Amino acid sequence: MLSLRDFVLESEPMHEDSTNKPPNLLDHLDEALPVVKGARLGIVLDFDGTISELAPTPDESRIYAESAEALESLVRKVTLVAVVSGRSASDLSEKVGLENIVYVGSHGAESLATGVREVSPEAAEYSGRIAAVLDGLRSTADAPGIYWEDKGLSASVHFRLSPDPDSVRDSLAEALDSVPGVDELGVFWGKRVLELRSPVGGNKGAALKKLALDHALDSAIFVGDDTTDIDALEAMRGLNEGATLRGLGVAVVSDDSPEGLCEAADYALDGVAEVG
Repeated sequence: MLSLRDFVLESEPMHEDSTNKPPNLLDHLDEALPVVKGARLGIVLDFDGTISELAPTPDESRIYAESAEALESLVRKVTLVAVVSGRSASDLSEKVGLENIVYVGSHGAESLATGVREVSPEAAEYSGRIAAVLDGLRSTADAPGIYWEDKGLSASVHFRLSPDPDSVRDSLAEALDSVPGVDELGVFWGKRVLELRSPVGGNKGAALKKLALDHALDSAIFVGDDTTDIDALEAMRGLNEGATLRGLGVAVVSDDSPEGLCEAADYALDGVAEVG
């Protein structure tokens, strides 16, 4: 029988094969026009690695200037602009700094729009257990360069600054086998990050579907770069196939893109600058 550590290591994203990379969106803008011309268009974006360069710590992230300018213009032209992230909704709002945007935080467990915060009550019930597991991991596998982040509805363990991130990853994976309560949570790996969240309350795919329904979208574009964005890219494909709306899924590719990202996307963009 596989242990939790085996499962986590097997589920960790591998680097994307560049041969699977879809066509660059900037070279095929004419094909995107039917989506862009939708009467009720929604533009939904991830934050870190999409409209902000990945930073050594979450606090150091800044929205890319051209993306900020574009979003400020777009909120006056389209039905919906939303930023969906593992960050808290209030943190997203502070980082982006624009009004009239819907901020969806904690992978869909909460949202913030026009100053009103909504939280999934099911996800909120797990906040104490998430904090306890995070503390257990910290006491078992703490090491130089690890940034521990309790966001209430989810938690992240960042090890981008570690002098030996592969060793840290292995230590965290091993600790997951012994910390009580881990099996009650959702455990996910991203780019030099381990994420803990409730097993309920949705994911970015569910968040995208809810946004499309709540805002009666007839077309949409989703852009993201990491493992948790694959859920939204796959959801976009499902909405397309079900004729619910006309949409595009766009992968922001880099040298460490996770396996499956490109396969789930219709088009690609090379880095945050091209997103801008």
